[in-house]
Amino acid sequence: MMSKFYCKWCGSKYSSVSSLTSVSCSKNPEGKKHALYEGSEKSQYVCKCCGSKYSSLSSLCSVSCSKSPTKKHQPAL
Repeated sequence: MMSKFYCKWCGSKYSSVSSLTSVSCSKNPEGKKHALYEGSEKSQYVCKCCGSKYSSLSSLCSVSCSKSPTKKHQPAL
């Protein structure tokens, strides 16, 4: 079974951690590369700042969050 690795800032999916962390992420608030989402795959993702629920990590990451210090939803582990 092939593992999937996701970016915690944008929800993009990669086949390896090294490929994920080697590419720039436009949603990273520090303007750097993708960062690994360390949680497991779920049927629903929750923002740890406001509690909003989304069906995919990329959906959660694509919407702004008024309660987050970065102004972006942050996935709860």
